[in-house]
Amino acid sequence: MKRNFNRLFVFAVMLVAWVAASAQMVVCTANNVRLRTGPSTSYPMLVWTANDKPVYINKGQSLTYLGDDSRDFYNVQFDGKSVYIAKKYARLENPGDKSKDAKAGKVAKKDNGGAAKVVVVTGDNVRLRKSASLEGAIYSDSKGKPIYPAKGERLVFVDQQGDWYKVKYKGNVLFISKKFSTLQ
Repeated sequence: MKRNFNRLFVFAVMLVAWVAASAQMVVCTANNVRLRTGPSTSYPMLVWTANDKPVYINKGQSLTYLGDDSRDFYNVQFDGKSVYIAKKYARLENPGDKSKDAKAGKVAKKDNGGAAKVVVVTGDNVRLRKSASLEGAIYSDSKGKPIYPAKGERLVFVDQQGDWYKVKYKGNVLFISKKFSTLQ
């Protein structure tokens, strides 16, 4: 009985890894893009329930592709919810494509001696900082608005400093807390 359970467990782990590796991603191609609750601009924007403010995503953020319900919108997953993003502000990437993540892996190999590593964001609204400290300046746009990587987004690993990972994000070397990310 125990042997069968072990085989079943190994199979389940392999299945989960295969599904995760084969998931298609939608990558945002512009800044301040609104997510919608349905596949047209007549549907409401997705809002944070805590402060009732609209959710915006930025160029380079990746979302899990759920389907293609209309000719103008992709159905994607954001923060565990099924939402929609306009196709004119996003592109669909297949796992086998030379995607941003594949390019990030090449850069990571060059930067850390051949071992391709990435840092995966595990929290929502995680602040990237310009130094490895809570007192470090928060990465933001020219207007001072913080720019957050999406939950699940993969960042190029550069180094570790204490409780922080040093990463490359949108051409910048920044820091992310280990509490809200994981090294792969």
